[in-house]
Amino acid sequence: MPLTVKQIEAARFGLEKERLSDGGGLYLRLFPSGAKRFQVQIARGPGSKTRGWVTLGEYPRLSLKAARGIAARVHALAEVGLSIETIRIELGGTVQPPPEGCGSVVVQPMRRQSKTKRPVAVPDHKVLLSDAARRWFDNKRPTLSNGKHIDQNWNTIATYILPYLGDRPVSEIKRREVVETLRPIWHTKNTTASRTLGRLKEIIELARLEHDLENANPADFCTRTAFGYTSKRTEHHAALPPELIPEFWRWLQDTTCDENIRIATQLLVLTAKRTGEVRFAEWALIDMSLGVWTSRDSRMKSRKAHRVPLSRHAKMVLDNAALLSAGKRLVFAKRSTASGTISENAILGLVKRFKPDLTGHGFRASFKTWARVQRRYDRDAVEYALAHVPSKLEEAYMRDDLLAERAELMQNWADYVTGGTELPSLRERFLKT
Repeated sequence: MPLTVKQIEAARFGLEKERLSDGGGLYLRLFPSGAKRFQVQIARGPGSKTRGWVTLGEYPRLSLKAARGIAARVHALAEVGLSIETIRIELGGTVQPPPEGCGSVVVQPMRRQSKTKRPVAVPDHKVLLSDAARRWFDNKRPTLSNGKHIDQNWNTIATYILPYLGDRPVSEIKRREVVETLRPIWHTKNTTASRTLGRLKEIIELARLEHDLENANPADFCTRTAFGYTSKRTEHHAALPPELIPEFWRWLQDTTCDENIRIATQLLVLTAKRTGEVRFAEWALIDMSLGVWTSRDSRMKSRKAHRVPLSRHAKMVLDNAALLSAGKRLVFAKRSTASGTISENAILGLVKRFKPDLTGHGFRASFKTWARVQRRYDRDAVEYALAHVPSKLEEAYMRDDLLAERAELMQNWADYVTGGTELPSLRERFLKT
């Protein structure tokens, strides 16, 4: 099916395939930064069996209609025997949208830079902190794992820094001003203030590098000297004692709620995974025959793919999920949401109905407490089950993720959670009705 403008605008990296086909060899490539570029796949040369990509331009600067026209031209050049490298040179580099009233596509020649020239910092002693912050955020955004982290990084700067220092040149900002800007929240919101200061330090450092500023970084100072001693009290996610988990499970089976949310919460408890990993679970990465569910590295806090051995109960949960999301890429797909899946707050709202301060993440703590009390599971197996990152030294020697050992661990946990009872099958229920 050809792409539509609506589909292109709604497409997001991580929620769709990396390339969306428009047909005829034209694709839309999605990038983690949010960029979307049109590409054409063609043979690398006459008679070649290998294929390569020709990038046409970025959407929406290059429209879908214009991209189709250029794609046709690329195929025509390939048919007359031009190699892929020659076609790239023929296109000339960056494809520009046509001027208003012009029906053809304008191709600007590629400017070849001398190999001896290197980019140098451009001195600008009047660059504003607000402009430097936007430049920093553009660099930072592709490295952030999810929308929540993206919002947090920008919102703290926008809320606590820019209203007071945003219109000041970076070269003129003094340490005293930074201290006074953060003082009102340093003791009341210490974690937020510390992270904001770290981000401000990165922003100013980037501006110093890019604009050849010689002043010292005003966000680099001893916080204890500036603000005094701060007593930090770490607040952990609320969790149920292990002995209450079976009671929660029974409540979860009987309470009135959206069936998709119930199933997602069941999978969350049985696998001790993070909420985001459950929400973005993909059918293509679940092997029911082997009983293994893999989470992509991009979804993991450690940035390493994580395998989970599925208990008998977890398999039944996924079988029930398949009945509700047949044909979808995501296990808990929901097209009406911006993320394309059920929201984190939906799961959170359900568990809070059982206990107001409970969180989805707290079930991981319940699992670890239960496993430790059993005194029969290897510590490494429990840590791998939670996808915790080992120390550098341990990681150097550990080449196995202990999947077989963890299979027994996860089945015993499922037996404990469910009280040994089997999960009802939605398929059987629907067949009876």
